[in-house]
Amino acid sequence: MMEIANELSVTHAKVLYWLKKYNISRRSWRESAYIKQNPKGDPFVLPNKLSSFKKELLIAGLFLYWAEGSKGKNAIRLANLDHRMLVIFSKFLREVCQVNEKRLSLYVRVYKEFSLDLAQKYWSTLLNIPPAKVFVYPHTDRRSKANKLWSKYGIATLEFHSTKLKQWLDRAIEEYIDRLMENKSFIRKEICN
Repeated sequence: MMEIANELSVTHAKVLYWLKKYNISRRSWRESAYIKQNPKGDPFVLPNKLSSFKKELLIAGLFLYWAEGSKGKNAIRLANLDHRMLVIFSKFLREVCQVNEKRLSLYVRVYKEFSLDLAQKYWSTLLNIPPAKVFVYPHTDRRSKANKLWSKYGIATLEFHSTKLKQWLDRAIEEYIDRLMENKSFIRKEICN
């Protein structure tokens, strides 16, 4: 409303008065912020009809996120050392959810004895993300000691910010799990074997 008030050179109270007088509904702060951040609409396209491969990719993406994804409010994050998980999840985001590529970013934590540049090139090439969107930083926890389990390429976190897509992803996971849990024969077979 402040932007409208400034544009029309009136007070905030005047705009509020007009909205009430003419019974014009107001957006919530959350809706306003979302529209301001996404002026061209959602930065993704929810799946409608999918090929058999994309259905498999959808299921893989849902289960990867359920198992390894962050549970934050407005960002979709998946972290792992295993590059295959991140390749499959990035494919899911790109091909099933059709996310806006510019909104994908990668954060890589590398043990301080390894090359940050090498890790950045590795992940950038592997996930087809521009190097400028791959943020690499050293792991500096003094309690940690280098051992054979450390990857010279580090642990990577793929990130995409969208509250709406995050909510859809959470709902899709719950619906899929509910469908599997409702199938009593599926559950009995799994328990008995």
